[in-house]
Amino acid sequence: MRACPQDQRAKRHCPQQIVAKAWQKHVTREDGSLDMSAYMFCTLDALRTALRRRDVFVSPSWRYADPRLGLLDGAEWLAARPIICRSLDLTIDAGTTLEALTAELDATWRAVAARLPDNPAIQLSENAEGKTELSLGALDKLEEPNSLLQLRAAVADLMPRVDLPEILLEIAARTGFAEAFTHVSERNARADNLVTSLCAVLLGGACNTGLEPLIRTDNPALRRDRLS
Repeated sequence: MRACPQDQRAKRHCPQQIVAKAWQKHVTREDGSLDMSAYMFCTLDALRTALRRRDVFVSPSWRYADPRLGLLDGAEWLAARPIICRSLDLTIDAGTTLEALTAELDATWRAVAARLPDNPAIQLSENAEGKTELSLGALDKLEEPNSLLQLRAAVADLMPRVDLPEILLEIAARTGFAEAFTHVSERNARADNLVTSLCAVLLGGACNTGLEPLIRTDNPALRRDRLS
């Protein structure tokens, strides 16, 4: 982006093919000149789209690398082909497999095309870039059956009525995760009731309530100086 030309004469060399219809009003000014800030963002948007469509590959990269680079070729492919084809239940002759797939694709295409005129949930519309895209209507909501409602109510009635702090303390007792923490402000290797203090701090941060609702002066593990 820093190397992008700034004078208008050099801007003529900027490729215009990447400027989609939706970006035209932002990139091209009324006098026909280019808004380079908008052009740079348009370029980044086009690059992002190309990466998602796998039209552009990045190296080194795991997610956006060219998948063809990992394919076997030459003698390695000839040696592994029988095993791979057998495991995938495919014939070694690629022509036979391609003919079967072509026939299946053609039959499916014709069946779908024949149903399109009578399907109100499918529409072909033009997007902001001037390209034709397929639009699918929203699915009808399925009402929940009474059996599901009764099951949900029965399961809810079976659940114990416990507070979240009690659940967190029980998990700490079962798993012992508090053993991985130490208190830095006390001489002992383990502070008294450290599990209670630690669960209170975790609960205050996770619930976005802060420590104030958890502070108690009658409990040393929940005093303000301990939790803060």
